[in-house]
Amino acid sequence: MAKIKIEGVFKHLDYEIKKAFIKTVRKYFPDKEFDEKAIYKDFFDAVTAECKRWESIPDDLVEREPY
Repeated sequence: MAKIKIEGVFKHLDYEIKKAFIKTVRKYFPDKEFDEKAIYKDFFDAVTAECKRWESIPDDLVEREPY
């Protein structure tokens, strides 16, 4: 098993995760107004609160360089 630091993964992929999250929220609530930064921050905080600081994941989900 490998371990990943959830907060680090989210911070590393911040742009991509935030874009996908906001796109999903807008899909389900197209007529609602909301603060994108605030709602994503709450989501990020909820994910990091639900997960352990370091989460174990199966080795087959991790690939090391060189590819």
